[in-house]
Amino acid sequence: MRGPLILAHDIGTSGTKSSLVRPDGTIAASESRAHATHFPRPGWAEQQPADWWDGVCRNTAALTAKHSELRSSIDAIGVSGHMLGCLPVDSTGEALRPSMIHSDCRATGPCETVRNRIGQDAMYELTGNILESRSSLCKVLWIKANEPDVYERTTRFLQSKDYIVGQLTGSYDSTDYSDASHAQWLDIRTKSYAADVFVELGIDPAKFPCLFRSTDVVGKLTQEAARALNLPTGIPVVAGGGDGSCASVGAGAVNIGDTYCCLGTTAWIAATTAEPFIDRQRRVFNVLALDGENNGVFGTVQAAGRSVDWVMGLLGETDFARFDDLLAGAQPGSEGLIFLPYLEGERSPIFDPNARGVFFGLSPVHQREHLLRATVEGVSFALRSVLEVMRESFAVPALRLIGGGGQSALWQQMLANVCGVAIQTLSTRSADATSLGAAFAAGVGVGLFDGLPQATQTIEVTEERPADASLADRYDTFFRMYQDLYPQLKPAFAQLRESLEFTL
Repeated sequence: MRGPLILAHDIGTSGTKSSLVRPDGTIAASESRAHATHFPRPGWAEQQPADWWDGVCRNTAALTAKHSELRSSIDAIGVSGHMLGCLPVDSTGEALRPSMIHSDCRATGPCETVRNRIGQDAMYELTGNILESRSSLCKVLWIKANEPDVYERTTRFLQSKDYIVGQLTGSYDSTDYSDASHAQWLDIRTKSYAADVFVELGIDPAKFPCLFRSTDVVGKLTQEAARALNLPTGIPVVAGGGDGSCASVGAGAVNIGDTYCCLGTTAWIAATTAEPFIDRQRRVFNVLALDGENNGVFGTVQAAGRSVDWVMGLLGETDFARFDDLLAGAQPGSEGLIFLPYLEGERSPIFDPNARGVFFGLSPVHQREHLLRATVEGVSFALRSVLEVMRESFAVPALRLIGGGGQSALWQQMLANVCGVAIQTLSTRSADATSLGAAFAAGVGVGLFDGLPQATQTIEVTEERPADASLADRYDTFFRMYQDLYPQLKPAFAQLRESLEFTL
């Protein structure tokens, strides 16, 4: 395990992973720790920043204990983290409240305020992102309106990876273009803070951190952090990036037109473009790439892997080694059972926080295997609905596949069949893409690579699964039914939300 090595920390929705990455993209060693998400009220989702840092410290300590020789081999530290958060910190970097995370959609009132004062179309045109209650901008407004003492004490509003960078370097004054653009804090064309929007909404622009490319070195490991991690002081730390943009790099999707799918707790399809992709129906959104130059167009399925985890738990299945066997126990189409994977509302292409999960078509013929297969097919239909938006503007002959769900051979083939594209698996482990992106950004920052294209040259397509044409008609039929269900249920979803709020 001789150097150089890059230490990458990935702050995920369900846990923190720390990996030692070689410049060729292989993982020398990794450690993971779970952390909790708290749901104090319907629509709320929070995490404790101390849990993220505890995971970073414990993971790194475990790595150094098992591989003591690595301590002097680490050339740089990179961090990725879940996006669309909102964490207020004071001048010392202390968190003033739990962090709202991406699935928190409490800020419906502030969202209406922005819609009325700025306009939905104007916000999308300016930021490249859909105005919704999950927006970090709306979360800032929620804090200002509901926790004014917290707002007044706030020195900086941060994303998850920014807090960890602060813990490592002692400076809580950096964010990168990927996180800031997705937060709806930026004019996506000028790549500067949307100052006019802040002024109109009464938000203090001084409460936001300095902007950097993800590859920029923003500090070095402090003595205090080095003690906590059992590492030498002075290791360079880069600004890092949002998990979606880091995953794009880890998938090797750094050139214009590269398209991939991530099957994780949240799933998405993303493509690299030279300019923001402005969809007049506002079904997809834009995030600046780690290089601060290119753009990523994304369509996100909010509760993809979460839906699969939920139904597996419901069925009493804790051994995911049985996943493919269970999936194979039902035929394509699940005997007419269709699942809408809206357990946490939905993002692309409908952007409706009121939407909820639905099994449609249940009958006595349906068994455990049908429930699982319908859930996985429902997530695949949701991803196809995203892909259809992109196909209106450019061809997508194949999708690179990353994320934990990508380890299932049957899900790979199902996704190919549902979407009608070839699914490509990569030479790197599908679950490591986000960590690789964070590591490669750090490697560029300290000169191990000339740029991200060079860093990703070792990522190769190792297998391609073409779509099974014999299943196209069947899946097309069920996909059309899937698409027809949401418009009919939309009013009922809104009524349900109102009823729940009334009874609280």
